[in-house]
Amino acid sequence: MERVRRIAIADSSPAFRNAAANFVQDLPGYTLAGATDAAPQALSLIDSADVLLLDLGMPPVRGLELVKRVKAEPGAPAVVAMTLFHTPEAAAAASRAGADALVGKESFVAGLRDALARLFP
Repeated sequence: MERVRRIAIADSSPAFRNAAANFVQDLPGYTLAGATDAAPQALSLIDSADVLLLDLGMPPVRGLELVKRVKAEPGAPAVVAMTLFHTPEAAAAASRAGADALVGKESFVAGLRDALARLFP
């Protein structure tokens, strides 16, 4: 039996967070580990997640700083950073911060599928 991977979502937009949660719940082989709109709660979700979807624009802690904090934790999950638009500059900044992948919200469904396929071949 295939392992079910747990995805947590941290995004300040209620509409996007809910849409992403609905997508994850319907994604074969994955389940929703939790969703939040705040950095402290995002940090509390990492123990129960294999993947953290993290909005780089989430206040008050900027996303790149939060990526660094998550990746500094022992047993940190994979971090898929999300930004409004996927650009080479955003990808480079996310990578430097420790993100495992970057997904543009403009192509979230395809981008997340591609990122998960690379993370868990």
